[in-house]
Amino acid sequence: MRSTKLWHIIYVEDNTSRVVSFKAMKDSTHKVPEVSKDLADRIRLVRRDVGELLFHFTRTPKESTVSWSMPRGGQMTTSSSAFAVLRKILYEGKLQGTSTWTYGQKCVCFTEAPIMEFNSIFALVTIAASKQERPRYEPYGVAVNKKWLFEKGGRPVIYDHPTTFQNLPKDFQYRFVPYNPAKGVDFTWEREWRIQTDALQLDPKQTLIIVPTAGEAFEVVYEFAEIKADWDVEGSHGEPYISGAYHDPRWLAVSLDIFGFSYSP
Repeated sequence: MRSTKLWHIIYVEDNTSRVVSFKAMKDSTHKVPEVSKDLADRIRLVRRDVGELLFHFTRTPKESTVSWSMPRGGQMTTSSSAFAVLRKILYEGKLQGTSTWTYGQKCVCFTEAPIMEFNSIFALVTIAASKQERPRYEPYGVAVNKKWLFEKGGRPVIYDHPTTFQNLPKDFQYRFVPYNPAKGVDFTWEREWRIQTDALQLDPKQTLIIVPTAGEAFEVVYEFAEIKADWDVEGSHGEPYISGAYHDPRWLAVSLDIFGFSYSP
């Protein structure tokens, strides 16, 4: 039987020198460089290629329609599009795992690449001469907090030479992505993360919806908002009464056009 060691990183701060020591539990040989907390914070602030979000983008499926169950019963069916897939995700509140690229183990995949860098990828659609030259994904998706996904079991993939796959423990093989630049096999630009699961339940407090335009962001926020009563009281000892109503959003959304991005599917 193979035993798997679980590693946990603890942060011990020296109040005088402001130095953070990173120590691995159960094994003192697990070493990383020491770095001051202030410097670590500043590095995260100035590095534009490092962020706290992981992105999962959708694409238009091959099927002609997309369907999902409505919260109060019934079925909704609409024409196939990346936006329709996103709406299905939001109504169901989860991301479905797939096993296409993960050696038969169902996973949900994300990218760590900053959103501005993926804007450049999405813009390639404007110069694509055919569907084969278009990026695989479209600018509709969700972003989740990186720490939240890590706590759920999400991990960065392992980029390595194809011959090393068999050397990995079976529990790690779902994270493997072949890397062989001599043969033109290089997907490191995706900066991929994976979580092994049949379905990942989304937490609205840890999730941000990504769409191309402000109009679509407005549509998403109000489509899924709950209408709640606005209560008031007449006089100092009056009976409470409903004075109006307001929308309490379930999902928050951001549009890429605020970054100057323009998308033409």
